[in-house]
Amino acid sequence: MSLLGDITNIFWERNVAGDNWYTELTENNGFGLKGSNLYIAQNHPILTPGILFVSKLFSQAKFTMVNAKTDKVLTEHPLLDLLNAPSNKQTKMDMLESLLFMQIANGVAVIQKKYIIGLEDNINEFVLIDYKDLEFPNDANFDKGDFECTYKAGTDKQKKIKYKDLLFFYDMPSALNDNPTKVKSRIDGLMQTLINTHDSLVAKNIILKSNGKEMLTGTAGSFPMSEDEHKEAQRLFNGKYGLSRTRSRSLVTKADVTWKSLHIALRDLGLDESVKVDGNIIYTALHIPKDILSLEAKKTTYNNFKESITSYIQNEIQSSLDAFCEVINKSMPDKKWKLVGSYDHLPVMQFIKKEKYEAQKIRAEALKAMRDAGIPDDVALKELGFDPTTKLAEIQNEQQNTSQITSTTNLN
Repeated sequence: MSLLGDITNIFWERNVAGDNWYTELTENNGFGLKGSNLYIAQNHPILTPGILFVSKLFSQAKFTMVNAKTDKVLTEHPLLDLLNAPSNKQTKMDMLESLLFMQIANGVAVIQKKYIIGLEDNINEFVLIDYKDLEFPNDANFDKGDFECTYKAGTDKQKKIKYKDLLFFYDMPSALNDNPTKVKSRIDGLMQTLINTHDSLVAKNIILKSNGKEMLTGTAGSFPMSEDEHKEAQRLFNGKYGLSRTRSRSLVTKADVTWKSLHIALRDLGLDESVKVDGNIIYTALHIPKDILSLEAKKTTYNNFKESITSYIQNEIQSSLDAFCEVINKSMPDKKWKLVGSYDHLPVMQFIKKEKYEAQKIRAEALKAMRDAGIPDDVALKELGFDPTTKLAEIQNEQQNTSQITSTTNLN
C-alpha cells in the first residue's frame, strides 16, 4: 500500500533553509488529463481552439431544398424553418457548431427528434443531447430499433427516449460501429499527445514559480556556520529583490560558503518547441492546413491562405455537411425533396466562382471556333463536354453573362 494513500499527483519542493514538503496538485494544475473526451476537448489549450475553428466554419452552412427528380430549388420549406430554429434553446449556427464539436470529441453526436403532441409526422424540435448520457438496454435490437433508451438529463433526472427518434452523426465511418454503444473518437488516438502538451505547459508553470530561488552550502571540511550566521544568511537571501538603502544582500562569515542560483533557463528545456510539435500533430488530426492555423507563427501569403481555406472547405467541411444532410434526409418521410447544404455564399469562395465562369467562357469560345470551322453541332457539344440536348442559344446567353460577371469581378 502506498504511504501517500490516494495522492498520486504531487510536486516535491525544497527551500534554501533545507525544508522539504510535498504539494498535491489539483486537477486543474496537475500533470495528466482527467475527464471525458468532451471535457478534455473543452479545456485543452490547443485542441479546444482547433475544434472551435472547425465547428464555427461548419456552422456557417446555407441550406436549400432540392427536388430529387427535377433539381428544382426551394428556399422555403418546413425543414428549413426547423433548421433555422431547431429549438427554444439553440439557433441554427449554435446547433451546428455544438454538433460538430461533440461529433469530434465523442466520436458521435446525437440529435433527438421531438414531435408535436399527437402528430408524430410533424417534427417540432431538433434537440442536441450528449451521447455519454445515453444508456442502451442490454437486450437492444439495433436492427429493428423498437426499444427505448434512458437519458440522464441531470443528476437526478432521467427520461425515456425512443431509439427511432435519435439521429446519429459519426466522426468515423459508421460501418466501423456495428454497435452504437461502442464508438471511437479521433481524440482517443491523440490522447498521449494531448497529455504531453498539457504536462509541458504545467511543467513550464512550475519552473517559472520556482525560478529565483537560491541555495547556500558549505564546502567539505570548512568551518561550520554558527546558528546566528545561519539565520542571518537565511534572512538576507529570503528577502525580496527590491531592497531599501538600509538593507543589504551581502554576507560576512568565517565559514566557507558556496552560493548557487536555482534558476533554470526555459529555452534549455525546449518546452515551447515540444508544445509546437505536439500542437501541429493535433491540428493535423483535425485536417487543418498549416497555412490556415499553425503554432509556428510563420507568415503565409494571402494566395496560399485563400487556396488552403477553399480547399479545406471543399474537401473537409463540405463532406461533413453532406454527411449531415444525408442523415437528415434519410430520417424524413418525404423523399420528394432533399436537404442540400453549401458554403458557396462565403466571401472566400467567390474566387472559385470566378474561375468557374472563366472556364465556361473558354468552353463557349471553343464551341464557337469549332462551329465556324464547320464541325457539326452535336460533335462540338460532345467534344467540349456540353449536354447534347443543350440549346445553342442557352450557351450563347451563358457566354454573355459570364463575360459580364468576369469583367465586373476584374474591375472590383
